[in-house]
Amino acid sequence: MNIVAFNSSPRDNKTSKTELLLQRFLEGAREAGAATETIYLRQYRIKHCLGCFSCWLGNQGQCVQHDDMTGELVGHLLEADLAVLATPLYHFHMNARMKSFIERTLPMMNPISAHNGRHSGPSWAAGAPKIAALSVCAFPQDYNFQALSMNLRMLYGTDLVAEIYRHSSEFLTAPPLQPRVEEVLAAVARAGSEVVRQGRVNGETMNAISQDLAPLETLIDMANRFWGKDVAGEEDPGVAGVEAEGVDKYV
Repeated sequence: MNIVAFNSSPRDNKTSKTELLLQRFLEGAREAGAATETIYLRQYRIKHCLGCFSCWLGNQGQCVQHDDMTGELVGHLLEADLAVLATPLYHFHMNARMKSFIERTLPMMNPISAHNGRHSGPSWAAGAPKIAALSVCAFPQDYNFQALSMNLRMLYGTDLVAEIYRHSSEFLTAPPLQPRVEEVLAAVARAGSEVVRQGRVNGETMNAISQDLAPLETLIDMANRFWGKDVAGEEDPGVAGVEAEGVDKYV
């Protein structure tokens, strides 16, 4: 299996939690025999979709624009058996760079069609790669990913073979939480292996990925203390730099 991952995080690789989870996922995939490549969308020029539909109306499936999307990124996507779309969650959805990337894949989708008297939206074309989604958000609880998940399921249907979502991501580098964090990261690597070996992620693995790192009240307290320092104009220690009383008794 050839896996190409597209990471839309604007952060550098040392601070990006999207990158942290993505590389663990790909590590597991490689252990299962896959070849992997990571493409960082922040390094490419991607114009916005014009909504002209030329790619469906006589331009032979090609976008009329000329940029890194048409010149390089579509080629990487077509070479993949599995494309991993990795994005941080901004405003309860994929970030703008990933949205632009996905919109520009319109030439790889089938136009609107009718089924049993009902009209359906564009569908992922036959022969296009399977899709795995990976996203992180700083806030606690998985419900934050509902809008993103619904959108991706509408876009890719049964070609969406895995959804890896990790809440409380800014706590992944908090020293007191590392024993639980390592359980999460090990589960993300298992998910990569399972997708390669069986085309899906086991339920037990998903539960391990989404487990709480500490009680909700503790995470909220740590976050509030971080934002209190930030608002006051003090040096930004990151959430990981905020000590929470008694947090180590939960890990």
